[in-house]
Amino acid sequence: MKRLLSYLVLLLCSNLLFAQGWVTKGVNVIVKDDAHIVLNGNTAHYTNRDSGIVLTRNSGTIHVDGNWINDGTNPAIGNNAGTVELTGNNQSIDGSTPTSFNNLVLLGGGIKTLQIDALVGGGYTGRRSGKIDLGTRHLRLNSNQLTINNPSSASIARQTGLLIGDTDPLAGYSKVQWNVRSAPTGNKYVIPFGSVDFIYVPIELALVTGGSQIADSGYINVTTYPTNPIAVPNNRPLPIGITHLDNKFKVENDIKTADRFYVFQTGGYSADPVVNLTVSYIDREWDATGGSLNDLLENELELARYDVSAGSWDYSFTGTSNTAANTSYTGTVTDLNGAWVLHNKPYCPEPNFTFDNECFGIPVVLNDSSYILRGTIDSTVWFYEGNQRFNQNSAAHEFSTDGFFTVKRKIRGDRGCWDSISKQVQVYPLPEPSFTYVDTCFTETTQFVATSTTTLGDPITHQWLIGGNTTAGNTASYRFVNDGMQPVRLIARSSLNCVDTIVRDIPIEPLPNVSFTFDNICEQQEAEFFDATTTKGNISEWQWSVNNRITSFQQDYNRIFNIAGTYPIQLNVTNDFGCKDSFLQNIVVYPKAKARFDVFPKDIYISDPFVNLVQSGADANSWEWRFGDGSPEEYGPEVMHEYLDTGVFRARLIASNDFQCGDTFYRTIIIKPDIRIWIPNAFSPGPENDVNTTFGPGGLLHGLKSMTMDVYTRWGEHIYHTESIHEPWDGTYMGELVQEGSYLYLIKIKDVYNDVYHHSGTLTVIR
Repeated sequence: MKRLLSYLVLLLCSNLLFAQGWVTKGVNVIVKDDAHIVLNGNTAHYTNRDSGIVLTRNSGTIHVDGNWINDGTNPAIGNNAGTVELTGNNQSIDGSTPTSFNNLVLLGGGIKTLQIDALVGGGYTGRRSGKIDLGTRHLRLNSNQLTINNPSSASIARQTGLLIGDTDPLAGYSKVQWNVRSAPTGNKYVIPFGSVDFIYVPIELALVTGGSQIADSGYINVTTYPTNPIAVPNNRPLPIGITHLDNKFKVENDIKTADRFYVFQTGGYSADPVVNLTVSYIDREWDATGGSLNDLLENELELARYDVSAGSWDYSFTGTSNTAANTSYTGTVTDLNGAWVLHNKPYCPEPNFTFDNECFGIPVVLNDSSYILRGTIDSTVWFYEGNQRFNQNSAAHEFSTDGFFTVKRKIRGDRGCWDSISKQVQVYPLPEPSFTYVDTCFTETTQFVATSTTTLGDPITHQWLIGGNTTAGNTASYRFVNDGMQPVRLIARSSLNCVDTIVRDIPIEPLPNVSFTFDNICEQQEAEFFDATTTKGNISEWQWSVNNRITSFQQDYNRIFNIAGTYPIQLNVTNDFGCKDSFLQNIVVYPKAKARFDVFPKDIYISDPFVNLVQSGADANSWEWRFGDGSPEEYGPEVMHEYLDTGVFRARLIASNDFQCGDTFYRTIIIKPDIRIWIPNAFSPGPENDVNTTFGPGGLLHGLKSMTMDVYTRWGEHIYHTESIHEPWDGTYMGELVQEGSYLYLIKIKDVYNDVYHHSGTLTVIR
């Protein structure tokens, strides 16, 4: 029974007063039928904690004089019935969790304030019937969101009460979200926004067609806020994600923009609702009489929307202003999303002017014919041939030459936008003589082709004067007898008998002076050829040939010649004028000496380390020897050398001839060790003996690297060990002479090549 009471309390009385507040913590409370719970007094707050929830039925009502605080884990009101009345003064809806009210009624006095998001209409899913009744009280949204979950257009009731929003993006938007779902055509949703000084600025959305929901609950989210009318720049801060107020002419449009923004967002639809939109404003938000920087006509205030994809404001919406009601109406809005603002459309003037073409030397008269649909033209500029003329309806100008000239007329309307038009003025021309030419290298015939033009008076005839000769026609050719600059005169005459002359100095280019350097080489050696050409301008191409075969296109050229002989080398050079010449030289490739030698004897021991080295190559007349042991070099076809130690040595012979073309040959010489061991079979240790008193190996020990010697008794007892050839056994063991008799020895010897030799046997101690 205690468990049941902890979760369910049935309130069956008609009135129940709580003077010091009411806390529900982890319990369910049912307010049934016409039961009332009254929290009386300014400190009579309702607080919900943990999983507590109030379930109202039928017309059950909770009256709260204090604050509504939801610190629980659920929306506090558990079903779609009953009413919460805020009956105190300056109350707030607070807590850590938003409350889902069914009916919410604002009574009492003062201003009610949202300290957290709240929902009216009961629950989130499915169609709901609850509403909010502001009465005469104001609800300050305080940068929070009020959600209306009832799609009925009567879900917000009021007498004079307002939803006080007017918080900008820096403080955080104050939002009203109406879950209109798939409401029927004709529904009008009025959101009774009010300013911070309690001026009514409602927003009305009239459905032309209802939206198509993806799932419950399709919504329209609305925000509005004012900006400072005397700030510079004006209309700041801008809505989130918007960086400018430029009009369609890319001009800052803040003085033609009212100081209030409207931000809309739809969600939950596969096809958004189509609406007729009516927004409200306050006179100070457009009128400049209070110090505002605006320059607006109230009867022309229309909505513009920021197009995020285009990054600019869309001024295509047509609106109707009601200056008496301070509203602007825009019909058939298919895409409501984004930021909107009231403005005067930037009407721009239509520039135009007239003129008559004239011949060269006669001024052209320019006459303005611009107009503007609304307002007046307050500034004009003429642009021609680098000149500017301000605020003149007409102008006359004598152009500096014939041809086509751009004349620009730029005008500004009294709404601050500029527009311009440019036209081509034709001054009847003289012909423009010109020609092209090719083949300007010295010794070649230069070809000339006339390329004269005229904008009027074709065909053009030509006369040439070159090198004292006169030729008529569109082409000419001439072979100049000198290089350098040569004068060519062309006279062009149009069909209107307009004549002009051009004289040009034609560069006749000299041929490149081709040359290259090199050194003769030995066979199997790389030759280096260095270009030494001089020319006017730059060289554009090198071409090397050996025996009439092209081998390289580099500026310098390297090549290895393997066979002795004489080779023709030719260099062809083209400069950047296309002029060519060549140069031919022979290179001599000398034969090389052939180095080789033999070594005698074949096997060489350190006991007899003399080596005879004899050259066995060809085509050499000098020889230089090195023996690989650090000794000085020797010279001649045959040498004798003594090596002072065992080892492996790299002997080298450099053979050379009269052309200093050398060759090198190597051989490896191995000086082997010579170890010949002699081991005695008896010795006489002791102080009374004077010969053969120690035992150890002797003989020829050239190349000995290491030695170990061990002595044992006949019974295998180890009595002596040494690792030095200089430590023979003196016949003692543990400080005493051993007895006469036979003993065993084992000797291991390692030479410099790490070859190991074993010697073992029996020795006799004689005393």
